[in-house]
Amino acid sequence: MPSHNPRTIAEAIDVCRQRLRGISGTPWLDARLLTQHVTGLDASAVIAYGDAALDARRRSRLFDLTERRAAGEPVAYLIGHKGFCGLEIAVDRRALVPRPETEELVALCVEDWKGKAPAIAELGTGGGAIACALAHLLPNASITAGDSSIDALELAAHNVNALGFGEQVTLVHSDLFDAFPQSTYDVIIANLPYVAMQDLKSLEPQVQEHEPHDALFAGADGLDTYRRLLEQAPARISTGGTLYFECGPYNALALGDQVRQAFPGAQVSVHRDAAGLERMVRCSTGSS
Repeated sequence: MPSHNPRTIAEAIDVCRQRLRGISGTPWLDARLLTQHVTGLDASAVIAYGDAALDARRRSRLFDLTERRAAGEPVAYLIGHKGFCGLEIAVDRRALVPRPETEELVALCVEDWKGKAPAIAELGTGGGAIACALAHLLPNASITAGDSSIDALELAAHNVNALGFGEQVTLVHSDLFDAFPQSTYDVIIANLPYVAMQDLKSLEPQVQEHEPHDALFAGADGLDTYRRLLEQAPARISTGGTLYFECGPYNALALGDQVRQAFPGAQVSVHRDAAGLERMVRCSTGSS
């Protein structure tokens, strides 16, 4: 890859950064994360020991990963993990990479239920990031998390067990609520597919080409899966329970309207993310 052989960690990072300029929106961060992965050093050590030699084997591995990143592969898939709500979540092609926006969905739920012991149903858990984050931040909660993908559930099971939440989180192979064990839950939370099929070309190449499409797309307006959920949800939410949904900024208001139709008289609000985009819908069904 390079025209010369960088000998130190700092020089190798700079070569990778230069390779990713104009390709990645965060070339220096990507280069540093890949370097941390191949060296086994943390962020501060990579900087502190920048003048240390990087052996040929690790250098070759780093440049191979950089080329894969330049071809559009997400950094999280390349290094095998992603930070999420203070946890390191294992990730691979079986599930979507956890997004910062989804951390805000978790925060919205935690704000309402901190110090309580809700029974939580998470639909479309993917690799289990939301379930693990809720177990971490709501230690008295009991969480049932489901997904229709066996492959994704295997990844979720790895995360649940590796992070020590096996007694708090139950995983089920389920199309929405079909196989959930309880009749009702205090919380229903979901980050279901919400991208319209017609918007495929508008997604970043790394998403189009590398992340699972069945976790992204849901019909002409992106809300087909949520419509199916809203047919089931009124019978599965406890009296006084709350629902939390993540969606796209282009269909948040439409999803809010559909939630109002499914829950007449409930308090339904659409929330903006840190970028100011409408992305979350909260539905409080009232006092218990």
